[in-house]
Amino acid sequence: MLLLKHEHAVDPLTLAALREVDRLARELGLDYFVVGAMARDMLLTGVHGIAMSRATRDLDFAIAVDGWPQFAAIKARLVAKGTFAAEQGAQHRLYYKPEPNPVGYPVDLIPFEDIESPSNTIAWPPDAQVMMNVAGYKEALAAAEEVEVTPGLVVQIASLAGLAMLKIFAWSDRGAQNSNDAQDLAILLRNYGNINLDRLLDTEIALYAAAQYDADIASPRLLGRDVRAIAEPGCRNQLQALLDDPGKQDRLAIQMAMGMRDIEDGLTQAQRMLSEFRAGLTPG
Repeated sequence: MLLLKHEHAVDPLTLAALREVDRLARELGLDYFVVGAMARDMLLTGVHGIAMSRATRDLDFAIAVDGWPQFAAIKARLVAKGTFAAEQGAQHRLYYKPEPNPVGYPVDLIPFEDIESPSNTIAWPPDAQVMMNVAGYKEALAAAEEVEVTPGLVVQIASLAGLAMLKIFAWSDRGAQNSNDAQDLAILLRNYGNINLDRLLDTEIALYAAAQYDADIASPRLLGRDVRAIAEPGCRNQLQALLDDPGKQDRLAIQMAMGMRDIEDGLTQAQRMLSEFRAGLTPG
């Protein structure tokens, strides 16, 4: 189990929202895990002490459900508590309002599992016009980390490998709108080797040696290998196809480079990281 460092504890509002959703999930016997930018911050900053340049103020939960009625019931139970309010026109979005507040704290609920199509998408009711790709969520749940965010509260959070996988799929879905997912992927690719340096010097020494003991090469390659270890064949094939598309690969690298202004040639480094990640993702 991982522990959040005290100096990087989550803020009280986030903690309160986490408690309420976790309590309901346990009451209903639901599997869930924290995803998105909050998962990134809790693992990279809270556990590993890596500062983030872009703060987040929302909380994303991925919840395994057996159908849309169960998802609707979960939302209804949260709203009935009196501390959550639904947003009209956005079925995934609630606002946590423990006190009268004109804005509230955004909480997104992402359903997956038995409501997925064979192509790993969900179609939001009532008209199924809004689609969302949930590829990789089952694998990310299985690989999620237990994290004690405060004494007495342990929650499941997407692992760094799970986050990288989900970030790539999320970027493919919404990369045209913003570059946040691409920039988060770059952060993961750059830092994964240092976070796992003990592994590179021990069980993964062969990979480190093959990378000529260059952390910039070993880091994305190790992350690719760890994603390969948790991804089912269909999910891995989707990732490989996405990364093998020249147009998508170029756009992804450009957006990754936008968050790497501390590097003289960020685009070249982003392209190199994607190439090494793709190499790690490939069996053999």
